Amino acid sequence: MDGLDKKKLGRNIRQARCRLGLTQEQMAERIDMAPEVYGRMERGHIVPRLERFVAICRVLGESPDRLISRPDEPEAADAIPKARAGTRASINAFKKSLAANVRAARKRLGWTQAKMAKQIQMSVEVYGRMERGTILPTLDSFVDICCVLGEMSDDLLGLPPPKRPKRR
Repeated sequence: MDGLDKKKLGRNIRQARCRLGLTQEQMAERIDMAPEVYGRMERGHIVPRLERFVAICRVLGESPDRLISRPDEPEAADAIPKARAGTRASINAFKKSLAANVRAARKRLGWTQAKMAKQIQMSVEVYGRMERGTILPTLDSFVDICCVLGEMSDDLLGLPPPKRPKRR
């Protein structure tokens, strides 16, 4: 597993925020995060929780795949519906949706939960809880899950496919 490059993630988030003309303080407020913590995330010192990462994607109008792995060149932003995430009901619905999508992708490979857990270096018990929708994986684990399953994070998160800019 290559894992998540925290520095690249932070740099991509910062670039997307700057394209929108938002300050770190404005962005932190929109995702309900302390500005100091948000700044540490943009500098690549910490990784947000998965539900916070999805909120960041929505505020920035970016797909998760593009923030995680985008080359450093600026590109047109994907259209993602902007919504303020955070209510207990929306997080629970998000957990259930992610669980169902991951389970379906795992089953398409014909793998057991035990084999999947081993592939992503997670205990079977924790993986089982994640697949039942009672917990969310860390962002690092989520990236590993995407890599092992060969699935786009947008698909697993249940987000619409990115729209490509029209060429003139």
